[in-house]
Amino acid sequence: MYVVSELEALANELPALITAQKSTLQAIEQQMTALKDAGLIYANEYWRDDKYMYLNYSTKDGDKRKREYIGCDPERIQAARDSMRRAIEYDRLSAEKRRIESLLLQGKVGLREAVNHLSGNYRW
Repeated sequence: MYVVSELEALANELPALITAQKSTLQAIEQQMTALKDAGLIYANEYWRDDKYMYLNYSTKDGDKRKREYIGCDPERIQAARDSMRRAIEYDRLSAEKRRIESLLLQGKVGLREAVNHLSGNYRW
């Protein structure tokens, strides 16, 4: 009977674990939405004459490189830098979201195998 009680204890842990992962995913998605709504810039800063800031965007499929003039206004410079930081944070959160989704998928596969074992439908 020890195996049964251990199995029941493990099964009782699942709802809290699933709820915690779900809550984390929802929080990450809310943070990502807030970052995206605030604006993301995927570019590198470039300085001309150590005075004028430009944003250099990556090229895509052979297109010409896009360069945006920011200038020397401290507020515009700070806004651009903030948007670049948000893009980095957005990408970090996106990777964390993918990691959690992968864990949940692996957990689902493991649970499916456990259900198949316990129901006698498991085939080697």
